[in-house]
Amino acid sequence: MAYPFGQIEHCTYKKTFLKDVRVAVEFPKVKQSKVDMDALRGFFMQFTNEKVNLEGLSDTERATFCSKDNAIALKFGWDYAEVTLCTPTYSSFEASMPYWQWLIKYLSILGVSSITRLVVRKYSALYFKSNTEDYNIRSFMSEVFCKDLMQLIPTSINSYKALNSLEKTWSVDDDESGTTFTTVFGIKKTDFFDKHDKLTLVNSIESKDGEFPVADLMNRMEKYNKILFDAFHWCVKEDIIEKMKN
Repeated sequence: MAYPFGQIEHCTYKKTFLKDVRVAVEFPKVKQSKVDMDALRGFFMQFTNEKVNLEGLSDTERATFCSKDNAIALKFGWDYAEVTLCTPTYSSFEASMPYWQWLIKYLSILGVSSITRLVVRKYSALYFKSNTEDYNIRSFMSEVFCKDLMQLIPTSINSYKALNSLEKTWSVDDDESGTTFTTVFGIKKTDFFDKHDKLTLVNSIESKDGEFPVADLMNRMEKYNKILFDAFHWCVKEDIIEKMKN
């Protein structure tokens, strides 16, 4: 199969409702006995002043770090690594290359030469506040999301007041790029953790063509980011894109 969206000239918008970007890699499990623990401990010292008990990490546990402002979140394991950047720390994929390089450094210390899975994910949320007690939520969502996605929303869903939350998932493979695109979109209402009603859009690209060299990681990340840019334009209405320009 092929992706339903075409290629669009890449650009940066003045306004956006992007909230965070995550890059995650999986690789063959590394034995702790093969790793230079001093080099790894020195790597982790960039992110914390506390001593990291690397020997105490099991094969399934991950060392987790988070910046004081929660703008940067990191996870490192013996077969997994992840970097998440929140806006405005994340301004563009290219400008964030120093952060993505942490993945390369970590893999180098572990002696990893190949990656089994790469996922690049972007989370967007459009906050809103209703001026009325109830309204047609389906009509409101159709002003943001494209017709193809709205076909996944049951026609019986209309009342915002009666709705708790709504989330739909759609995915498609692309044989040419060897990837799978997945979008999860919907609406989430105010809860204990977030005091905002919001429309959400989570787009991700996942590698599906088997292992590839670590040396190809950055090129793949850039390619996946471009696919996500094209996919975003397909997911939302043109009116939304025009508002992002101004």
